[in-house]
Amino acid sequence: KSPAHPYTRGLLHAIPTLRTDRSRPLRTIEGAVPPLHALPPGCPFEPRCESRVVECAAELPPLLQVAPGHWARCPVVNAVRT
Repeated sequence: KSPAHPYTRGLLHAIPTLRTDRSRPLRTIEGAVPPLHALPPGCPFEPRCESRVVECAAELPPLLQVAPGHWARCPVVNAVRT
């Protein structure tokens, strides 16, 4: 498991495990998912993303290959140099 997109990382961090300390709350992703009829021009996760850059709000980022067979639509992930 090596998630590249910040949203995927957030989802995986929210999953409890057998070692999860039950006295502490699980991590959450703040904010709300935009409605499908009102998606922003850029990344739908941009308003809630801790790694966002200016380009994320302007247009949907291109798919970048981050590992063989592993792609992410995020400008802040490390792309594989081919």
